[in-house]
Amino acid sequence: MGLRFKAIILAGALFLISFCQAAFAQRFSDSEIELFVEAQDQVMEIRDEYIVLLEQAEDRDEAMALEQEASQLMVNAVEETGISVAEYSAIAEAAAEDIDLAERIRELMN
Repeated sequence: MGLRFKAIILAGALFLISFCQAAFAQRFSDSEIELFVEAQDQVMEIRDEYIVLLEQAEDRDEAMALEQEASQLMVNAVEETGISVAEYSAIAEAAAEDIDLAERIRELMN
């Protein structure tokens, strides 16, 4: 293959990557992102509270019970914001891979 052909292939691949990233970032509406941020705030508060309680747990059974309690509280907190746990998880996973989406979330969290 000639150098020019390789350059055209590379440019096309880069365009597709950037197009896919832009489409991926737009997969979630502003209202979904806002609900995610609201849920994230609640989840982080619960997490912070239960980290302290887990550190004070006297045995494994107590720690496991606290983890289950915290998990249920987090699920309830997410669902009370108006999004499902599946939607919350999908946005969190997407933000871990999509810099633009992560930036949208960070802007709303401040």
